[in-house]
Amino acid sequence: MQLIEEYLQQQSWRNWEQYLDKLPLQAQDRVLDLGCSVGAVSDLFAERAAQVWGIDLNPEFIAYCQAKQQTNQAFLCSDFAALKLQDFKDFNGVWASFSISYSPDPLQFLSALYRHLAPQGWIALLDIACFISGNMSEKSRYYAQVKAFELNSASAGFYDFNFGTKMESLLRQAGFQILLTDTERQDLELNFVGPARADVLACWQARLQRLPRLKAELGNAYPDFCNEFLDHLQSPEHDSRQTLILTIGKKEQCSA
Repeated sequence: MQLIEEYLQQQSWRNWEQYLDKLPLQAQDRVLDLGCSVGAVSDLFAERAAQVWGIDLNPEFIAYCQAKQQTNQAFLCSDFAALKLQDFKDFNGVWASFSISYSPDPLQFLSALYRHLAPQGWIALLDIACFISGNMSEKSRYYAQVKAFELNSASAGFYDFNFGTKMESLLRQAGFQILLTDTERQDLELNFVGPARADVLACWQARLQRLPRLKAELGNAYPDFCNEFLDHLQSPEHDSRQTLILTIGKKEQCSA
């Protein structure tokens, strides 16, 4: 399965409207969609806001979005660290789903967003906790090793598998007032209970092939880990301990 095919398939599982309905979004808002992937949320923002900029590091995703962009959309292929936030005129909304968890210094980036965000602007972060281990059996021979790998990944400046649990604290440190933290959202792929659907299982199988550092960590045992992990996802006893978290903040003070 190609990565873009995988991401396109996932959009129907996200039920993005359940998150957008929580936002303090107004028709005149100008929104940054950070990590826009194939543009599903950018398209929803285009229906509800005055302007949306979608940013992603994957050129194939950006080309896909640009081929169908609307008049109030613009898409940019860029790393977050290379963004010149001052170029996005008067943006007053930020949406970042499953993306800032890739940042080696999320507090620095969130602080920069706070400085450039228009007064009274809002930010919404959607991410997960215990991305891999939360869908494993705690009885697995690999559970402790995978749990430690997740923790070490963040401290080494790589992907943060537990970013969802840190978002509220990071936003406060960056200067934002917290409006909402919601841990009750459900997702057909990320935190489901019971056996996985066949299409969901196929996406998890593809995802496991995109984890080179976990593969290096487990070495020759990685194929066995993958088989065990996928078997557990298909089990009626599967019960995700992974939490999907939405945190919304607001910039209260006026800009300097």
